[in-house]
Amino acid sequence: MPPGATEWLAVSDLCSLLTMIWLSICVNPLFYQSVLPFDPRDILYLTGATPHILFAKIASLITAFITFERCLCIALPLRVKTIITPARTKVIVISIYIGMSVLMIPFYLGNRLEWVFDLTLNATVLKTTYTAEREMLEAIMFLTQGVFATAFSFIFVICCTIVLVVKLNSKTKWRQATACKSDRAVEGVGVKDQKVVKMVTFIAIIFIVCALPPTLLFFYMVIDPSFRIAGIYRNLYLVIWSSSYLTETVNSSVNIFVYLKMSSKYRAVFMKTFLNKEEK
Repeated sequence: MPPGATEWLAVSDLCSLLTMIWLSICVNPLFYQSVLPFDPRDILYLTGATPHILFAKIASLITAFITFERCLCIALPLRVKTIITPARTKVIVISIYIGMSVLMIPFYLGNRLEWVFDLTLNATVLKTTYTAEREMLEAIMFLTQGVFATAFSFIFVICCTIVLVVKLNSKTKWRQATACKSDRAVEGVGVKDQKVVKMVTFIAIIFIVCALPPTLLFFYMVIDPSFRIAGIYRNLYLVIWSSSYLTETVNSSVNIFVYLKMSSKYRAVFMKTFLNKEEK
């Protein structure tokens, strides 16, 4: 993997999981009814659900970048180190974080947290308020974050995976044709490349399957402004998005196990970092 890319992917996955845990705990009535004097679900929409979406989309773009790097490793093995350098990797990954964060600004311009006096409680409480341009600003965010970013990642990952498989098959056939005819010489030809392709393809399939439901929901929210947490279909919204969040949580959770199982370098670094021992 490109230097630092998997680490940044792990950070975004971890942040996605933490925001989802925070959201899952706080939307439980047993928590907010016993701890807080008001219903915080709209507030948690801004402090939990939206950051979760941000980190999930960042993870999707980093996944696309990792797939691209592996594609170059197979297609241009002699030039990949000059194309994907550690410095360029850092710039690209940091740009993804900054760019996706900037795309969240329209949403927070339309949805704000303000202290409002509540007549029923006779107290000033923190609530979500909305601007007149809320629907337009939300539509911009849903299109850029939920549809375009993920759609770009989908297409990019699929194209890179196809190129990866085609190039690997072509390279394996060439190696077998030029290798010595002895079984020992042919055995193991392209085995390492095949393991890489298998791992990247597996991760790409997990990403596409898990990210498709929220992408379709975002697209529907663009064309139906009433489908919001504060809209007329509030309960349906919560049920559908709960299921969608589950698929994104799975995507953020399983990557580490895939790398541990299928990447010897990742497993060695993990063992040394967290268990303080070298892998045999």
